[in-house]
Amino acid sequence: MRTTFLLCMAWVLLGALPADAELRGVTLYERGDYVRARKALEDDLRSAKLSKEERVKARLYLAAALHASGAQDAARSQLEELALTAPSLQVDPILFPPAFVALAEQARKNVEAQRQAVEARRKEEERQAQDAERQRQIREAERQRQEAERLAQEQAAARPKPPPPEPPAVQEPKSVRLSPEVFGFLDPLGKGSIGMGFALTLGLGGWEVNARALTGTEPGFGGEVGVLVGSGSVRPRLALRGTAVPGAHAYGGGAVAGLRLSPMKRLTFLVDVGAEYLKVQDSSKYRSFVLSGSAGAGFDLL
Repeated sequence: MRTTFLLCMAWVLLGALPADAELRGVTLYERGDYVRARKALEDDLRSAKLSKEERVKARLYLAAALHASGAQDAARSQLEELALTAPSLQVDPILFPPAFVALAEQARKNVEAQRQAVEARRKEEERQAQDAERQRQIREAERQRQEAERLAQEQAAARPKPPPPEPPAVQEPKSVRLSPEVFGFLDPLGKGSIGMGFALTLGLGGWEVNARALTGTEPGFGGEVGVLVGSGSVRPRLALRGTAVPGAHAYGGGAVAGLRLSPMKRLTFLVDVGAEYLKVQDSSKYRSFVLSGSAGAGFDLL
């Protein structure tokens, strides 16, 4: 019976305790017993039974007790820890002295500055990591490009090389050609020897032989044996000429120099200058030395 009575009394007494009985350090702080308040609040913070809200309150009052005891550095450390765990907490200036409120605000600013510094370092490290990754990708791309070039060069070296292009064919003159020609001639030192001439030229490679007929005051005939120099559309020509003018009883020959111009297929323009010495029986009709110039055209039949 006595035991039952004692248990009932204990239950009544426990029920009469305030809700914050486990935070007895708060009550001690409010009474001004800062030393005992510190001890009680430190014990509370070591306990695992406190809720998050109770732990925040205990740390706040511990910091206030430390501040009131003159332990400024320890109070600042607790306030900074509080700023980390409960950054939205505002210290009530009605419950706490202004100096403590100012210390709590400074601790919050210090923690915020440290948080920003940590965030800035994190962003800088992230940026450096991104730059390093970008540089790695650039190096990898350059390595792949060089590898591709090396493989392409090896493949190109392994492929059979095409034969060198043949030089453009030089149009060689036809080995055999037969060309009728017409020309006008002039003997500036003669006695009015101006007229037209006709020739039939047979070409064998660079060599030529022709037969000529001359009209004019004293018709004549003759022939030439010559050679064309070089190739292409403009070719120098050297020849020996023989001439007979029966009406003037003149016979002889000489040398000829000229050009053959071929601007198109089969057509050839003729330019010649000749110097001849003739044996003349009647000098009144013909001179013994003849310097002549001629120009005309020919057409290749073959």
